[in-house]
Amino acid sequence: MDKFQQLNLLKKLGLANFLLIFGEAALIFLKFNILPVQVPLFYSLPWGDEQLVPKVWLFLIPLLSLALALTHFFWSKFLQKKGDTFLPFVLLGNSLLFALLGALTLVKIIFLIT
Repeated sequence: MDKFQQLNLLKKLGLANFLLIFGEAALIFLKFNILPVQVPLFYSLPWGDEQLVPKVWLFLIPLLSLALALTHFFWSKFLQKKGDTFLPFVLLGNSLLFALLGALTLVKIIFLIT
């Protein structure tokens, strides 16, 4: 794969990542008015009130995805300038996977309670 194809694929990975994060935030905004005051977010805690948080906390999922995506994006740019061709794909693929899992979790939470 030549440099142009690598750069093009990296751009597509980054774009897919940011579109997925935007979709997460848009889903929260669209469903925000019909969500109950408290929603389950912390499934690792014991069942009951300990899992519940205010619905505004759902924005934590896209915010964490965005923070990880931006961090990996800047690291991949730095590594590209250093001549690395593999690690930028790993970083952007990792952040895309994180955003995808966050989106699935968010969809599960929202459609479970609405």
